[in-house]
Amino acid sequence: MKKRINITLEDEVVRRVDSYADEHYTSRSGAITMLIVEATDKPVSKKGASRGDKR
Repeated sequence: MKKRINITLEDEVVRRVDSYADEHYTSRSGAITMLIVEATDKPVSKKGASRGDKR
């Protein structure tokens, strides 16, 4: 299932998304989807990044 969302982005962010879309031969929507999926796909583990990390 697909859902439609409405967001407002700064002009510079839109330019950057459009540039990414052109580089990856996709649409603006496709680029935003790819970037969100990539950013949320796997948790990034940074050594000692957690404040509660007692290593």
